[in-house]
Amino acid sequence: MKSLTRRGILSLLLLLLTLPCVFAAETAETTEEWSFGIIPDTQWNPRTPPYYGVAVHVIDAVNKEMIRQKVDFVIQVGDLADSPSEIAYQTRSASNQPLEEAGIRYYPVRGNHDSTLPAVGWIKHFFPDLPGTENGGGSSPDLPGAQGLTYSFTHKGGKFLLLDTFLSDNGTPEGIDYTIRDLQPWIDRELQADDHRFAMVFSHKNLLGQGHKDNVFTYDRSNQDDPEDVQNAFYASLHDNGVKYYISGHDHMYHRSTIKSPDGKSEVTQIIAGSASHKFYVPAQPLMSRETSHIKDLNRIGFIIVRVTGEGFEAKYYSAEPFGSRPAEPEWEVRDTFGYEFER
Repeated sequence: MKSLTRRGILSLLLLLLTLPCVFAAETAETTEEWSFGIIPDTQWNPRTPPYYGVAVHVIDAVNKEMIRQKVDFVIQVGDLADSPSEIAYQTRSASNQPLEEAGIRYYPVRGNHDSTLPAVGWIKHFFPDLPGTENGGGSSPDLPGAQGLTYSFTHKGGKFLLLDTFLSDNGTPEGIDYTIRDLQPWIDRELQADDHRFAMVFSHKNLLGQGHKDNVFTYDRSNQDDPEDVQNAFYASLHDNGVKYYISGHDHMYHRSTIKSPDGKSEVTQIIAGSASHKFYVPAQPLMSRETSHIKDLNRIGFIIVRVTGEGFEAKYYSAEPFGSRPAEPEWEVRDTFGYEFER
């Protein structure tokens, strides 16, 4: 065996010194754990002080649990207030102060109760620097007025798309409803990008509702559905790009189901995220043939926390009995668990 030269010895020592760093980096990539939260609709009745149409006491209770579980950020799937007004969105924004003090970011998407043109201005004022805006990073579709309403952001290997399909300010007095057809080219680009390990898609309206008959493919003002080819393209975009979950609000119940596209070629798991509101709905129609129901949780206050590791993620849905108009310390129960392992 040849003896090592001085250069060879130095190279070997350098390699041995760097190996712990390499192993540490690999370990961090596979074992680092982080989490984020999902809160459903937070409208409240009455619209008078101190609520102004916002479920401030429910939000306070949910925020405490988000902080206790040390989530990195919270996504809300629409209906920030019962009726759009300046004081309502100011109140909803102020409710996030405990999250801000804990370093937890808040990412909202609008619902049908936030769907007016004035609401666009108030939301952008009280929730500035959202992704897609000049100072918010992230991405928004290249559509007039969509910036900061429909947007995506990345975080620790995850990508999150929030889709707004309601009235936007495109510079005309009437505004415009951007539909899934309008958003699809941007959705495709975002999901096909190589800047994430997994992706999730959020919007207010459901793929197939339980208590509501309208859905994310329904034009908000004309009550007309996008044709099946548009729906098939959306399902295929999620399915082909490895998106396992589409998470929505609107129905004020928790429901997890698997839904196939109209052509039967693609499928995605739909999570209707529950209620953080005074409203609770029950299923109003039988399941369509292309939907398979897995679990329901009705007439309870709820939220979701997703915990992510390098191996995959596990989401838990928590809920509690409603507690009316009084502040409370709910007894949260885990009522559903879902998730998957990342592909190697």
